[in-house]
Amino acid sequence: MLRTEHLEVESSLESFFADGLITEIVGLVRQGKEATVYCCRGSSWSGCEYLAAKVYRPIDQRAFRNDAVYQPGRDRPLAARDRRALARKSHQGRMVQFGVWVHSEFETLKLLYDAGANVPEPIAVGGSALLMEFIGDGIEPAPMLARVSMTPEQARSCLKVILDNVALWLRNDRVHGDLSAYNILYREEGIVVIDFPQASDARFNPNARTLLERDVENVCNHFRCSGFEPDPIRISAEMWRRYRLGEL
Repeated sequence: MLRTEHLEVESSLESFFADGLITEIVGLVRQGKEATVYCCRGSSWSGCEYLAAKVYRPIDQRAFRNDAVYQPGRDRPLAARDRRALARKSHQGRMVQFGVWVHSEFETLKLLYDAGANVPEPIAVGGSALLMEFIGDGIEPAPMLARVSMTPEQARSCLKVILDNVALWLRNDRVHGDLSAYNILYREEGIVVIDFPQASDARFNPNARTLLERDVENVCNHFRCSGFEPDPIRISAEMWRRYRLGEL
């Protein structure tokens, strides 16, 4: 990492350093269109040897892809002034939008982790960054599911765990909205799902069922090469039916 880049990242993580949660940025883990994840050395105070810091790109360098699909319901906790700015899409509105996405991911992770879902434990949120459990072996990050080879038996078992998690999220009124084999990490202990900034509240987002169907289709399609044919339409329809009836 270049020194200037290192200083910029340190600035983004300043609150975590100040709170004594991390002591050092060890290295880059993953770089995406909307955020970059770094491996950091945890402090004795944090109780973790390593933590993952997810730093969102500055507001002028990132686009909220298809934001209108995920936005319904997200403005409910906002003050009236912020809701108006968000609706006008002004500069202030974009800043509000940015903050909503960052804090929404943290709150979703906290909700789902407490519910027993296979997600990283969220540690802290500050400015444009999230601090969470590092998923890996030492400083080596766990591979994405898309890069893991499995036997048919392993694939069936893995898909079941993923769908059980999707159902658990929905039981807690959440739909991932962008689930794929690229944001599911795989390790010996099992899968861990990441990247929840676009997660929607199924109670208030009219697009929730469509997003659920897409999530289920994405993961089912990934496992088709393993020799079995899961039916995503049937699976998502049954999941949604049971959710609506309060039987999930």
